[in-house]
Amino acid sequence: MSAAVRRCRPFLQRAEELAAHHPVIGHYCRVYAVDLLARARQGGDASAELQAVLLQELGKAEGAKKSLDLSDGREAMESFTLGVFERVNAADSAGSADAGTASQYYVAGLFLEACAQFYGGELPPDLAEKARFAKYRAVHIRDCLRRGVAPDAPGAASAPAPQESLAGPAAATGAPAPAAAGLPAATGPVAAAGATASSAGAASLAGGSTVAAASVALPRSADPWLDAKKQAEYAASALDFSDVGTARTCLLEVLRLLDSCDG
Repeated sequence: MSAAVRRCRPFLQRAEELAAHHPVIGHYCRVYAVDLLARARQGGDASAELQAVLLQELGKAEGAKKSLDLSDGREAMESFTLGVFERVNAADSAGSADAGTASQYYVAGLFLEACAQFYGGELPPDLAEKARFAKYRAVHIRDCLRRGVAPDAPGAASAPAPQESLAGPAAATGAPAPAAAGLPAATGPVAAAGATASSAGAASLAGGSTVAAASVALPRSADPWLDAKKQAEYAASALDFSDVGTARTCLLEVLRLLDSCDG
């Protein structure tokens, strides 16, 4: 499968899931996917697969424009998106970090990224930080669940400061997709969050949570090599979200552990 087609699939899946109850939101997810495909073609991807998917989805998007009221499309998309983010962030802050929370963060990150279409392809700093935070938390929570440890709370001590500039929406796509079984379950809460999102709720996110540290306090094993490997994995996850400071911290810990092995 073409890399561009693979990248746009999550947005097309959201478009299909939301078509019945939130068609405007689903439409903008599809439009963003079409934009990704078009940019990939301009960048030299001339695969028949990309061309076929692009034409098919472009046709669907053009057809939807004839039946949908898009006069307040941007406001509707951002209100829905911030409602989804607010809902999962509140649950996470209350200590309800589980597989469902990770999936909801992942979906919120997708919606936030799709909002880039309203800003010339690059999110403004406030939305970019939320997108980065959402996808980062999705990876962090999944990693913790996989290792059997409790995820750190959002805004934990030693959290790195948000970066002033991000590499745009393309840099926010490093989170691996949640297990297939988790995605359909995300539709209900996502829809509910969008239906209840309000301007006041969105505004309350202006001072949203800072990004939690990737260098979580891992339980020490008897094998420093294993600890070093785990810290290296966290460094890789941090780099997926352009979190250079956290990646550097993790890598320094890797070096310290390796030095202790030599000693």
